[in-house]
Amino acid sequence: MSEWLQTYNELFGMYNAGIITSIFGSFAVTFTVIFCWPKLVKDFGAKGGFIAAALIIGTFWLVNHKLPGFGFSTGLAADVNGLPMQFSLIHQGARGSAPWVDMGWAIAMGFVVCDTLCAPKGKRLGLLKEAFPRWAVIIAGGIAGGILVGLTGYTNAAL
Repeated sequence: MSEWLQTYNELFGMYNAGIITSIFGSFAVTFTVIFCWPKLVKDFGAKGGFIAAALIIGTFWLVNHKLPGFGFSTGLAADVNGLPMQFSLIHQGARGSAPWVDMGWAIAMGFVVCDTLCAPKGKRLGLLKEAFPRWAVIIAGGIAGGILVGLTGYTNAAL
């Protein structure tokens, strides 16, 4: 099992351990937002929205993106320099070719899945058809934003 976790997956551009932690981190932040944010807004109004943004998103940003000294080390994989790799929950690859899993994308896809599964059975397909053009525009905007950020050289991505 440990050899499988430290195997670099060329298809996804990250180690298998990073894939697992990314899925868990995406689920954890989405689950927390779906269940806690509405309650805070209901109890505190607009101030509750700001509290939720600071507490939920701020906390998960630290956990998911690993500031220096934070995160956890699996002890299984080495980074491109051969040093032990620390994983954050949402893994963003070190080789420049790995896809970025942004918390906004994770939460958005979580809401889509939650809304689709919670809708009455006869309306699920209609909800997906209604949302598809919005997804296309959002994906195009994300790609355009990624290209602009990549062109600045900030990400060290090889474009």
